[in-house]
Amino acid sequence: MTTLSAVTPAYYEENGIANIVQRVLAVREPLEQVGVDHLELIVVDDGSRDRTAEITSQIEGVRLIRHPKNRGYGAALKTGFSNALGELIGFLDADETYPPEYFPQLCTHAMNGGDLVIGSRMAGADSQMPVTRRVGNLFFASLLTLIGRQRVSKTASGMRVCKREVLDRVYPLQDGLNLTP
Repeated sequence: MTTLSAVTPAYYEENGIANIVQRVLAVREPLEQVGVDHLELIVVDDGSRDRTAEITSQIEGVRLIRHPKNRGYGAALKTGFSNALGELIGFLDADETYPPEYFPQLCTHAMNGGDLVIGSRMAGADSQMPVTRRVGNLFFASLLTLIGRQRVSKTASGMRVCKREVLDRVYPLQDGLNLTP
C-alpha cells in the first residue's frame, strides 16, 4: 500500500484554503489509478489570525496542525513532514499557484525511481511570472541542471513529491521561505 502525505502550509489563506483543499482531495481517484492507495492531506496553519484554521477544520479528510504563532514557511513544512505517515511526501502551496491535479504525475515519477520530483510553472502552461524572475530562475535552473546532470526547469517550486527516505538526506532544512531553493 502506498500513501502520499500532501502537506500544505497555510498563512492567512481564509479566502482560498477551502478551494485548494477540495482540489487536493479530488485527486484521490487519479492517485489510485497510478498506484497511490491513500492520500493523507495535512494543512499546517502557521499562526494565522484569520479564519484559515476554522475553515480547514470543517473539511472532512484533512488533518489540521496549528502553530500558535508564525514560525515561517519552512517550519510549517517541517511540521507537516514530521507528522506525515506516507511513503511519499509531497507539498503544495495554499495559494493555488500550483495545480494539485498534477500530483498523480509527480507520484508516478517518484515511484519509478525519482527521489525528488519538482512541479514547475515553467514547464507547460503559460506562466504569469515577471520577466526578471523568469531570467533569474532560468539561470539558477540551468546551473543546477549542469551540476546535477538532471534537467531542472524551476528551482524554487511550491509543489514537490519525494520519497520519505530523501528527507533524511536533505535535513536540516531552513524555517523560512528559503527552504525550497
